[in-house]
Formats: sequence, C-alpha cells, structure tokens
Amino acid sequence: MIVEKTSHRTFTMKVLWWLSGIDGSSGDTTGGGESPRGGLPLAGKTVLVVEDEFFVGLEIAQTLESAGAEIVGPARTLEEAAELMSDGTPDMAVLDVDLDGLYSFDLALDLQRRGIRVVFATAHADDGNLFRGQVAAIPRIGKPTTPRALLRALLPLS
Repeated sequence: MIVEKTSHRTFTMKVLWWLSGIDGSSGDTTGGGESPRGGLPLAGKTVLVVEDEFFVGLEIAQTLESAGAEIVGPARTLEEAAELMSDGTPDMAVLDVDLDGLYSFDLALDLQRRGIRVVFATAHADDGNLFRGQVAAIPRIGKPTTPRALLRALLPLS
C-alpha cells in the first residue's frame, strides 16, 4: 500500500482568516483580492516548530500561523523534525531545547549553517550554563511566551 503525504501541517487556520475578514473581505469571497496573509509579518515564510509538549507546540504554531507563516510540525522529536524537513527547507525554526531528555543544539546549529533563522523557546532560557559556545548566540525566549516575544525573536529589528 502506498500512502501519499500531502502536507506536514498539523492544522490550518484558513477558515478563521476568512471568517474574521482579516483581509478586509469580512468573510466575503467575491472580493477576489490577495491572500489574507499578504500583509502579515511572516507571510510567505515557512517555520519549523519542534516541541515535545503537544499543547505548547500547538500554541506556538497557532501564533506563527496567525502571523502568516506556513507551519511545518510541530515535531515532537529530533527524528520527526528531520523527517519533516526532508521535503524542503524552512525559512525559520522555533525549537524547544529539551526534547524529553535530548537537546536540540545540534539541530539548531545545523539549521543556522544552512541559513535558517533559529529561535529557542524554552523553560531554560535564563540558564547561562546550558547555553555555551555557538548556541549561546542563538536567540531564546522563555516559556510560556507571548506572541509579541515570539515574533520579536524571529523578526528582530535591524
């Protein structure tokens, strides 16, 4: 039996965008205009989410999707993250550090070497002993986080 993969997205919020009229259409499909995500800060970006806590991963993914991103994941393990990326490369990644006892540092450094913006969303954000060497330079935000903090970490002012 051959099973065809159609998407790596866990969920979609397209219906909510349409109902909310965020594109100015107030749910009216006759307007034709551009995608409701066009003017959002992460429009056109693909973001990998790696988080072993289901509801935390869902919240992060929903926040990013609300900002216009296409979501890959959330992946619960490093192996699942690698599998999800096998079909393409994300533009950005939000990684939990401690994935059930395994650290995502190698994945983060690999993604950075490939030119992908990486942010750690972790309960260990203030642990200076944990973040040493090259990973110390990777932006990190504490969990639980706010949508504003997450977006600021992904889209720093230049």
